[in-house]
Parts: sequence; C-alpha cells; structure tokens
Amino acid sequence: MNTTTPQAAPLCPTSAVAPTTSARMSAHIAPELADLTRLSIRQVSALVGLCDQAIRDRIKASKFPAADHRDGPRCVRWSAGLIRQWLAATRTPQ
Repeated sequence: MNTTTPQAAPLCPTSAVAPTTSARMSAHIAPELADLTRLSIRQVSALVGLCDQAIRDRIKASKFPAADHRDGPRCVRWSAGLIRQWLAATRTPQ
C-alpha cells in the first residue's frame, strides 16, 4: 500500500521564460488566425506558455503588451496579431 501524500501543484512561476520557449510557442498560432481575432487571457496564456498571473505581472513591468480591446469593465482581449508580433520580437535568431 502506497502511503505517499500528493504534492501540491507549484505556484505559477513569474521568472523569465527562455526565448527559445517563446519561439516554439509561436508555431502554435495558426497562420489562418486573423490578426484581428480577439483572444482571452487564457488563450494568450496557452499560446505563450505563461500563466495568467505571470502575464499580468509582465504587463505591469512593461514586458508584455497590454490588451488592446476592452469588451467590458472586467473583460479584456488581445488581438492575435499583437501576440504574434510579441512572440516574433522575443524569438532568438537561429
């Protein structure tokens, strides 16, 4: 019988993500995705490989673009083109 206790999930890391990670993630943005398509923070999180809080922290530190669409007082969206540009800018030359 195994009596080990489950480990708690680690908190979201807020340290810098390696540029190579961003480069790999940029391949996940489909080319047919229109630049004006609006993405939620969860969609952006999945595309760039950062958790929601890490994105918010980087916006405050001016290291990530702020949302460019506001659909309500608590609903913001990023255009796919803006995220694509950010990923391209953080990509390291190979």
